[in-house]
Amino acid sequence: MSSLLFALAVLEPSEPREIAWPGPDGAALPEAGGTIAVERCDGTRTVVRTEPTGCARWKIEWSVGGKIWGVSSASGQAAVVKERERLLGYARQSARLFDVPLDARWSSPTAPLCDACDPMKSDEPAGVPAPETPGPDAATQTAWLDARVALSRFETNVLDVHAQRVRDIARLAHEPATARLAKAYAKQLDAAVVDAVHLQLALDNAAVFRSISEITHVQRSIESRAKALEAAAAALTAVVAKAAAKVHAGRYADESITDVNRPQLVVAFNGDKVTATLVVGEAESQWFEGNVALDGAIVGRSLVAPEGTALTCNGHTLECGYVWAPAMLRFADREAPRGKQHLVELWFQQSKWVHAKPFAR
Repeated sequence: MSSLLFALAVLEPSEPREIAWPGPDGAALPEAGGTIAVERCDGTRTVVRTEPTGCARWKIEWSVGGKIWGVSSASGQAAVVKERERLLGYARQSARLFDVPLDARWSSPTAPLCDACDPMKSDEPAGVPAPETPGPDAATQTAWLDARVALSRFETNVLDVHAQRVRDIARLAHEPATARLAKAYAKQLDAAVVDAVHLQLALDNAAVFRSISEITHVQRSIESRAKALEAAAAALTAVVAKAAAKVHAGRYADESITDVNRPQLVVAFNGDKVTATLVVGEAESQWFEGNVALDGAIVGRSLVAPEGTALTCNGHTLECGYVWAPAMLRFADREAPRGKQHLVELWFQQSKWVHAKPFAR
């Protein structure tokens, strides 16, 4: 398990597949500088050769066996293409790293579509009077908007945080000490990526049906999946953090000073949370706070003196002018006359990455 803390296997991404995105008539549809399909509320799709206007959003539909099972959407064409590529990239990489076939649900996305239908309004042809049907009530509209925000946050967390860990998860799935928890996390992550797409379709349908109960069901599904995903992540991280604490926790001394009260750096772990505190006699000052990552790295922030700005007092505090900067703790072993020593360095980022002098034990 200690090997997990110092090395990350180099895993190159697989080559992207060449995909011809189907147009409304089944032909390939250029994504830029060519024809674009505009979809109305009645499901008709019109091909246009200029930049469409009146798009409520841009979307991509995901289907398997001819059945649409999910939707990805964004405010612009470039944004929805980026979303599609992120989902396809995750699906390809996960399949390769876990040595399983690519999930068929990701194999048939449509080209980006200009969706001209506001899901909370009807789209009547020009010159045809709108039917006397009531619009959605305020409670339904509020619930739908809240669910959209929750789904957007959920999707961002899944793709920007959890999906970025897929290489570490796959590596830990091959380590005996972490295999079970890593596979459980991978399973929850796969389900969360699918839910991010499937629940968008469910929310679209709930808007059409003006169904507050279905909107509420989407909300609850988001909360349930998010909770399960975070729990799986926390369980795996706890094992990695425990191994890191066993190797790195403790007191490190400033070797350049021989006085009995020479400065010491105390590295402490509380679960996956890590602090490094400088102790000089009875005085203490926290240098670092952060977390253990799945690759064993310890990253966070440090309170440092700003570049080019004078401090207002002697205390190591924000009030005296110190600022938070991205930081990390780095560890190494070295041979010494009295045996092997374990070193710790605090690195922090200002105009460039710099480090404080090492402490040893």
